[in-house]
Order: sequence, then C-alpha cells, then structure tokens
Amino acid sequence: MRTEDLVEQLSAKARPVGVDRRPRMLGMALAAGAVISMVILVAWLGLRPLDAAVAQSAFWMKASYSLALALSGGLIVWRLAAPTGRVGRAPYVLAAAMIMVGVLAMTQLMRADGEPMGPMVFGHTWKWCAFRIVTLSLPLTLAFSLALRRLAPTRLTLAGAAVGVLAGGLAAAIYGLYCEETSAVFLAIWYSLGVAASGLVGALVGPRLMRW
Repeated sequence: MRTEDLVEQLSAKARPVGVDRRPRMLGMALAAGAVISMVILVAWLGLRPLDAAVAQSAFWMKASYSLALALSGGLIVWRLAAPTGRVGRAPYVLAAAMIMVGVLAMTQLMRADGEPMGPMVFGHTWKWCAFRIVTLSLPLTLAFSLALRRLAPTRLTLAGAAVGVLAGGLAAAIYGLYCEETSAVFLAIWYSLGVAASGLVGALVGPRLMRW
C-alpha cells in the first residue's frame, strides 16, 4: 500500500475533536451534589423560616461570603480540569472575600463598646458549625472529584483542594438556610474554618478519586 493511500484511509476515519466537556461534567456534578447536600440538610437539621431569613442582612452576608469562596474554588477547578491548566488569578477572589469579611468582623468588634465578645465569636453553634459544613460538602466533593476524573487534571492534590473549597463554599451557603447566627465574627471564624477543612478533605481524598 502506498503511503498516500494509507494517509487517505486514516484521515477518512478521523472524527472531529470534541467540544469542551467541562461545562457539562462540572454542571452535572454541581446539580447532583447540591441536591444531595440539600436533602441531607433538610433531613438532618431542617430549614429555618426563609421568609424571615431573607429579610436579614446577615443572611445575605453569609450567602455572599460562602458563594465567593465557592467561586474562587470553582475557577481553579475549571482551570485545572485541563492538563495544562494554571491557577491564574482565582486566589485573588478568595483573598478579597476573606479580607472583606475580616474587615466586617473587626468593625463589629470595635463597635461592641464593652459588650461581651463571647456571643459574637461563639454564637450558639460554634461546636458544630465547621463539622456540619464539612459533612454537607462531602457529596459535592465526591461529585466534582468524579467529574474531574473524566476530564484531564494533572495536578491532582491542588485540584482536590480546589474541589474541597468549591464544595465547602457551596455547603456553607446551603447550611446558611438553617444557620441562624448573625455575627460577622462568627462567620469569619467558623464558616472559614469549615471551608478550609473541606479544602483539606479534598486535597487528601481528591487525588485518589480523580486518578485515571
């Protein structure tokens, strides 16, 4: 067989390169993980009256901070889902969110004017807040890790940590549908700790789940 004939036969069997699979895979992971986490929340802790909750600025403060953390993790996950992906400037989103909440917390402490700091720092649920966020993040961590397994990450530990931050931020937003704490200090400490712990879980288990 001539070389020209071989090339022609091989090219005839060629198929177009597929489109970017990240939107579909990560979107499915988001939907599945969020639904499971929400079901766990409702069955485990329940929901507080949302009509009263959405009227409070504290509700939107917690939601905004949690989703900003999730966004920073999601941007990194999106980039690292490709073999040559780089983290880029996504950590700036994380840093900006944490600085903003830190400023709110410090402002609240300075305005306390001699009031006891204990209620602002510990609230009523400090013993359980981070644990609950991590627990609610597990379905999301699993879903995103399995999605990445079908993509092409190469920096698995970093990708796993980003998955954990993404999952933790989403879980914190979901947990806010139950949590009645209103202190920015509580948010800065215990929500951040819960998301950080979720990131650690992702860094530890993500590489095992994503390895292909």
